[in-house]
Amino acid sequence: MTRPETDNPRVFGESKALTDTRERILIWLLCIAAALHIFIFSAAFPFFSNVDEYLHFDLITQYSRGQLPHSFNRLNEEALDWIVLYASPEFLSAPEKFQNRKFPTPLWKQSGPEVEPEIAATRAAWSNQVNFEASQPPLYYGLASVWWSIGKQLGFAELQSLYWIRFLNIPLIAIVVWLGYLTARTIAPERAEVRLGVPLLLAFIPQNVFYTINNDVLSPVCFGVLFLLMLQWLQADTHSVWLGVATGLAIAATYLTKLSNVPFMGVALLVIILEPRRITWRTPGRELAALAALLVFAAIPISSWMAWNKVHFGDLTGSTAKVGLLGWSQKPLANWWQHPIFTPGGFWVFWSSLIESFWRGELTWHGRFLNWGFVDWFFVISSLALLFSAMCGVASRSALSTFQRQAIGSAILVWLAGIFFLAVLSIQFDFGESTGPTRDHPYFTAGRLLSGALIPFAVMYVSGISLLLRRAKVAVLSLSIIVAIVAVTAVSEIAVNHVVFASEHNWFHR
Repeated sequence: MTRPETDNPRVFGESKALTDTRERILIWLLCIAAALHIFIFSAAFPFFSNVDEYLHFDLITQYSRGQLPHSFNRLNEEALDWIVLYASPEFLSAPEKFQNRKFPTPLWKQSGPEVEPEIAATRAAWSNQVNFEASQPPLYYGLASVWWSIGKQLGFAELQSLYWIRFLNIPLIAIVVWLGYLTARTIAPERAEVRLGVPLLLAFIPQNVFYTINNDVLSPVCFGVLFLLMLQWLQADTHSVWLGVATGLAIAATYLTKLSNVPFMGVALLVIILEPRRITWRTPGRELAALAALLVFAAIPISSWMAWNKVHFGDLTGSTAKVGLLGWSQKPLANWWQHPIFTPGGFWVFWSSLIESFWRGELTWHGRFLNWGFVDWFFVISSLALLFSAMCGVASRSALSTFQRQAIGSAILVWLAGIFFLAVLSIQFDFGESTGPTRDHPYFTAGRLLSGALIPFAVMYVSGISLLLRRAKVAVLSLSIIVAIVAVTAVSEIAVNHVVFASEHNWFHR
């Protein structure tokens, strides 16, 4: 009896190769879609956003001259030249505050002697701003300054030159999507809804931190690489020195991007060091060499930056003086436990505010947050429900392989470590007269500080859907559900942000 054609190994191989090719093309299309997504919205928002965009730009101007900040100084003159001309009042002010309920014409569109007094007054108002971000790690600012220089060489000037810096986020988000795909394929190569769902969610997540100049946008790239390398430590039987070197450099890059990435790094490092199979010590010399390479290549860059901060800012992280500038003060340990986060209502306020911000971002328009209550509540509730679904899947020995349980469990721990870190920050400070967090709302709920955990979160979220529907015997619907969620987020983002496209200060009205 002739064997069916589908039983032919060669046919199977060709079919698999064709499927892989189509899948990679689809991922490339998702990368392009993500890039267009970021381009459109980052071009629609004017400068300088309410999320300290002007402070990050000030640091880029300093790095572009080869100058590392030595102290918390006022904005430098070069930065002021740009900020005065191109800053829009639309983020924090309502049109009712202006004559005829209309925002004034941008200064960069005005000319003649009559505009000089307004420029001088605006400059005086900005000149007193102290850059409390000066002690931030240098990697993003160095990269952005090089990118800005390339834009100048390409002929971008004036407002286009500013937007060119923002457009650095375009290749960064494309890299995040690709890293998300590689991560999902490593964890669940047999599950199409996970392989495709993770990059799909990353491509259209409505986090508006990607529409501005800031150092948070580099975190998901650096930690995404570190998380992928961590999976290699979990998956491989032995580990090479080169894997140790790459992992050490990824740890250093993650730290040198943002201090809020430390909890994520800590989880990854613990997972690598405590990986169970290392107990067998099949090749002890090779394992020790790999771990030594990891520690050396992570420690040298990190300790060098810590030494710089100690010399110029007074402590290893540069945070003590920054806290003083912000008007915060350290509470006695005994007072930590009086924080409202330890009550059910207070914890829910913290959780809901943080998750809304993690999904949507913190940009305001006319003094109000850009959000949509119904969809944002869906983000809050679905994130909690799918967290529990993923945790149940990890706890079950029947649903996942050992490696998958380790990988998804690590993703969960990364995300929860970031949340725990922000909770600890919330309870240890008296926020004084600060505008955010405040004494009335003493919670660190800036979701952008969790952006380093974006890929692990997507893995957890999509795996939670897959596991939930698999237990309900309708796993075939998983990818359809993910597509529907992404469609809702995309529609809600258009509905929420469409108002900014009318701004006279943005790229479309240059």
